Amino acid sequence: MRVVIVTESFPPDVNGVAHCALQTARHLVDSGHAPLVVAPAPAPGTRPEADAPCPVVHVPSLPLPGYPQVRVALPGRRLAAAVTAHRADVVHLAGPLVLGVRGMAAAARLGVPAVAVHQTDLAGYARTYMGAGAAAAWRRVRSVHSAADLTLAPSSAALRDLRAHGVPRVALWPRGVDTARFRPELRDEALRRELAPDGELIVGYVGRLAPEKQVELLVGVCALDGVRVVVDTTVGPRSRPAGRHGLPVTYIGTLRPCSTWRIGTPARESAHSKVKLHPMRKVTRSSRQWARTSVGSSTSSPSRHTR
Repeated sequence: MRVVIVTESFPPDVNGVAHCALQTARHLVDSGHAPLVVAPAPAPGTRPEADAPCPVVHVPSLPLPGYPQVRVALPGRRLAAAVTAHRADVVHLAGPLVLGVRGMAAAARLGVPAVAVHQTDLAGYARTYMGAGAAAAWRRVRSVHSAADLTLAPSSAALRDLRAHGVPRVALWPRGVDTARFRPELRDEALRRELAPDGELIVGYVGRLAPEKQVELLVGVCALDGVRVVVDTTVGPRSRPAGRHGLPVTYIGTLRPCSTWRIGTPARESAHSKVKLHPMRKVTRSSRQWARTSVGSSTSSPSRHTR
């Protein structure tokens, strides 16, 4: 099967959409299919991913104001030409917002089915960064995904949200974990002693430092006796927010992007924690499963987990 993956982000970007698009391409290649990725071009001076499992077509892009790590694709003919030249059997839209909308239109013109993956909480971003606009964000999501032949949701919570806001033809597409790379046996006792010399319980947070991640909710954890909070961070629009709140947090440091987007986060760093904490008030099944299944840690969040 010939598949065009139209994604709003791709490595060297470090985020969930980029990582999922990469893993989808790898899985398709491993399964004998022929994918092609179409993505916004990385920032000038940034080297594109050399280990991509399939050809990648980059379209011109500009940084998103206020969040320059995100690149927004500019209009052009390169996307439609790529879909046509690849003779796609299906178009896979990863988090369609800008480039994905044009991918949807190209698929419709060619009579090719389009599958859209909902993996960006646009309404949540609107509330976090603008303080309002959630209703408008959901109207945009509904408009975009209603044009797809099928919309895939990564968790039951996302599935319910989509249906509640009138998005048709929705199905669950749960995430998996690479248990060959992530497993409790990789626990590094020397690293644990370095991070918690007095035998403290290590509570780990793994993820970007961004407002929507609500890292400030670690305040209560840091106040507990015998607890050491460790942050394995990648990148984000915010630099060490916990430090601005006077939290006694140990930063392992910014992980190499190639390690981060390839396997989530290096397994040695992931296995040191006894508890993985997801500060966000809404946690997807994939985050919880990653910690419990592959690292052997307990998981916690401020609100109830959803499968």
